[in-house]
Parts: sequence; C-alpha cells; structure tokens
Amino acid sequence: MRTNQGFAGDDRGTFGGRMRRAQIERAAAEVLSEVGYAAASVSRIADRAGVSKGVITYHFATKDEIFRRLAVQLLDGCAAHITDRVPDEMPPALRLRARIHAELEYFASRRIEFLAMAEVMANHRDEDFGRAFEGIAESDIDTVAGILREGQEAGEFRPLDAHEAAHLIDAAKNGVLDRWAADESLDLEPMSASLLDFVARAVRADGA
Repeated sequence: MRTNQGFAGDDRGTFGGRMRRAQIERAAAEVLSEVGYAAASVSRIADRAGVSKGVITYHFATKDEIFRRLAVQLLDGCAAHITDRVPDEMPPALRLRARIHAELEYFASRRIEFLAMAEVMANHRDEDFGRAFEGIAESDIDTVAGILREGQEAGEFRPLDAHEAAHLIDAAKNGVLDRWAADESLDLEPMSASLLDFVARAVRADGA
C-alpha cells in the first residue's frame, strides 16, 4: 500500500505555511467527499477553507497536486499502521487477519479522508491517462496472495488459487469500507468482525 511518493518541500517552509497547506488539504478532502472528483473545484475548496483562490494556487501548483497529496498521505499512513501491527514473524493465518484488521482499523476514524481518497484513486490519471494509483492496489493483492501461499505451505490454508482469492478478499474488504463510508449510521467494528470471520472460514484448511 505504500506509495513511495514524496513531495518536494514537505519539510521546508514556515510552520504557518505547513498549517495553511494542511488546512487546504482538509478542505479539499471534505469537498471531495461531498461532491465528488469532477465537481471538486478550486473555488469550492477555497470557500470551504475560508481563503481566496490565490492562496490555494500559492501553496499548490494545481488542483491535482492537492488531490494526489491527499491520497498519498493516507495510503502511506495506512501502510505504516499495518507495518506497526503486523510483524513478519506472525503465522500466515494470524498475519492475514491482522493485516485486514489493521487496514479497517486505520480508516475507522477517517471516514471523510477515505471517501476523498476513493474519489482520487478512481478518477486521478497519470501523464499517460492511466489510473495513477492502480499499481498500489495490485501490490496489495500480491502481498495477500503471498501470505495465502505461505499459509498453504504451512497447512493453515486450503488449496485455492492464491492470486484469485487475494482479489476476492480485496473486493470484500473494499466493499465493507465503501458501504460503511457511504452510510454514517453504520458501525465499522461489527462489519469488520463479520468480514474477518468470513475470510478465515473461506481460506482455512479442513481441520485447521
């Protein structure tokens, strides 16, 4: 999930400048979560942040830069959260469960940010007009497939196509997050518990 993308000047400039950028980014996340990618204009972001459009363009070269920063920061934060909570020495079954739980746990307190990130990941294009963040999802799926293969070798998981199963797990996890993020009345914790139980039952070996 880690993007390995940095931003020039992130650690430079005044404290006030960094706070202003954070304010603008928060406003952009709120606008994205409410009106979607296509309608999230610089004017709307400026109005939400309580600043002029000139302040936005002073701190960010383009609207796309703001959106990309939002997604990269959230993805990198989630990757760090997972790394902290999922040691490599965990047995495969526990590691699979811990990895899914850690991701859901990270987003549980970041509904608006998740909605904004989802808009960016679905719509943001790179210079070749491909989806800019597509490789991150594939990397995540490859990681889960690797855990599944380890579990098969250890006798913890049943025979299955690890890569296809990883896609299914990813789709189920994203479905839970999308449904939760779209409905403020939903509680992610019991939804997460149901997903974790479902995945464990789907992949475990007979008698495991």
